[in-house]
Amino acid sequence: MDAEQLQQPITELNIYRPIVVASDSPARDAIEKMKKGRGGSVLIVDEDGALLGIFTERDALNKLFQQGNKSLDQPISNVMTARPTTLHMDDSIVYALHHMHVGGYRHIPLIDDDRKPAFVVSVRSMVDYLAQRLEAHELGESK
Repeated sequence: MDAEQLQQPITELNIYRPIVVASDSPARDAIEKMKKGRGGSVLIVDEDGALLGIFTERDALNKLFQQGNKSLDQPISNVMTARPTTLHMDDSIVYALHHMHVGGYRHIPLIDDDRKPAFVVSVRSMVDYLAQRLEAHELGESK
């Protein structure tokens, strides 16, 4: 694998459409959407659709689990991570990987110019991409 492959835009990864909820949605609803969508995060948006925060599986364990069942009825905005690190479609894979490593993030929203979430890049997307490239390299099919 060469450095050029890591300079490719994030869109080369298997990125996915975000699961989105309004900031006043109960935490219970956000978790249910996350389960149904088989995602590890939900993005919280304002009434115009602009990104306000992110809520992840880790947040559910670290923030809600300790508070008990009543915590599931509070607005997701109370337990989200506000102003999360974001990326844009034309950012490189290595740039995203750097942010994930330095920040300890497993999910990073990709936003458009209006701060509206378009996709989410996950650690799994990164690992899948790197594994495919390493396998191709080992087989002599360097892409």
